[in-house]
Amino acid sequence: MFLTYVGESGITGTATTDSSQPHQVYTGLFVHESQSISINGEFSALCRRHFGAPLGEEGAPSVIRPVDLYQGLGYFASWQSLKRNELIQDCLGIMIRRETPVITSYVNKQEFNDAKAVGDDPYLTPWETPTGPLVNKFFFAVSMFLDELNMSSMSEAQIMDGSMSISNHSLVVAQNGASIESKFMSEFLRSDEGIDATGLIDDICFVEQEHSVGSQLSNLVAYFVRRWLQNPERPHPYFDGLRENKVIQVIYPVTI
Repeated sequence: MFLTYVGESGITGTATTDSSQPHQVYTGLFVHESQSISINGEFSALCRRHFGAPLGEEGAPSVIRPVDLYQGLGYFASWQSLKRNELIQDCLGIMIRRETPVITSYVNKQEFNDAKAVGDDPYLTPWETPTGPLVNKFFFAVSMFLDELNMSSMSEAQIMDGSMSISNHSLVVAQNGASIESKFMSEFLRSDEGIDATGLIDDICFVEQEHSVGSQLSNLVAYFVRRWLQNPERPHPYFDGLRENKVIQVIYPVTI
């Protein structure tokens, strides 16, 4: 079984327009249950190395916020860029060494608002904010990844016979207080896109970000994906490193 940790970036509360964050991004970090303990242990070790203590204890932040780490804000305001870069590299290295797969979905919030204003797109009718279609696309991406993973382990005879064997399935791990809600998954499973996801996605659970290494790593990936989407012509070494090292595997846009 996989634990799929949901990361978010570009979430602007009740506002759906923000020129500095035109895209809303979801990432799904797929951690096989057999790797969960080693990833948590490695993350704990790097926190002790960089902060002198585990997250949440004296001298360390309660959580690593991507924007603070990258831009030198909040806890990291006194850190020089080289020191922040080392921490970023160590965090990304946890995923790169294992080639931990990440699937991504995103929506252009302004395009969503424009289409809703016109009101002639039946696909967008059920949703009032960009989060709705984005979550739907995200769950579709999760089910597609798992479907392909299962098919890759099947023989040609099994594929031709149509006897689908579900050996890889996932529990979705989302963050408390984030934009994703449990109702979104049930809505997806009832939709035309989600009808084939039954058996692939077990359930969704919610955790505090402070207690979830996978959520913090997934948030970091989401942040760098959003920065790349905003200015794809500029250099993005962190994003490029994740994509070239088979961490960022596929990116699904919400087509409007």
